[in-house]
Amino acid sequence: MRLSIRESATFDWRRLLQARLPLVGAGVILVFVLLAALAPFIVSDPTQIEMRRERDGETITPPFAPNARNLFGTDQLGRDIFARVVFGLRTSLIVGLLVRGLSMAAGTLLGLISGYFPTIVDSIIMRITDIMLAFPVILLAMTVTAVLGPGLLTVCLALALVAWPDVARLVRGQVLAIREQTYVEAARSIGAGNWRILLRHVLPNCMGPIIVAFSMGIPGAIMYEAGLSFFGFGIQPPTPSLGSIISDGRGYITVAPWYPGFPGLVLTLLVLSVNLVGDGLIDAMNPRAARGRRNGHSAS
Repeated sequence: MRLSIRESATFDWRRLLQARLPLVGAGVILVFVLLAALAPFIVSDPTQIEMRRERDGETITPPFAPNARNLFGTDQLGRDIFARVVFGLRTSLIVGLLVRGLSMAAGTLLGLISGYFPTIVDSIIMRITDIMLAFPVILLAMTVTAVLGPGLLTVCLALALVAWPDVARLVRGQVLAIREQTYVEAARSIGAGNWRILLRHVLPNCMGPIIVAFSMGIPGAIMYEAGLSFFGFGIQPPTPSLGSIISDGRGYITVAPWYPGFPGLVLTLLVLSVNLVGDGLIDAMNPRAARGRRNGHSAS
């Protein structure tokens, strides 16, 4: 006998495709992904240095203002900021996806175990979760990177370490509600094992919130990576990172505002676009909540 009943919310693709802001966000993300993927073919070497340039018979030194040759200008070493931002986008996207993937995998597994087996295991996992949530995220991530040494892999591990507790709590709450449903009891009555029930009946009905949490957690991972790199605990030179570019340019904000301004704008657009797509996913998976928000805005 095959028993598999899904009671999770229906995903409304039509609502997602009709929402303008999520589509705009998806378009911006697509442009950024293409830029990052094709970076070696569309921009110059981000480490190339140009120390002086002739203009009207006068020798000038960097940073150079934006022009046809350098769309975002150059930094104090004469490196093309546009090229560095494009390669920095690649770093941000890799970190965002990898960190969220690792944290979702660990948090989902621990949440499933904690919610389905209400024993001493549940208590241990939840107490560890409480301890992790008590620490400031950026401070704990800085500590981990300081101990293990800065770098792309270390940053990803550090951020995944501080991001899984929220996921574990979310999944645990979903499992606590689902495990009491009739179809789970029916699966037990026909002799289905615990792990079969978890993987065939409980986990599929948790996928809605998990997918939303995945999309909504990517902006946080990108921002934390930028913050770590800004303070010197993240991606190290010569690898470009949006956070380190902004950090390098803060001393030139009065004489060369384009230096920190353009990477800051790109970082803002990236995070905002991912958030817009996440909001669209929430509305598509919970149409009642979306209608309630619109009615509330109309009433006000």
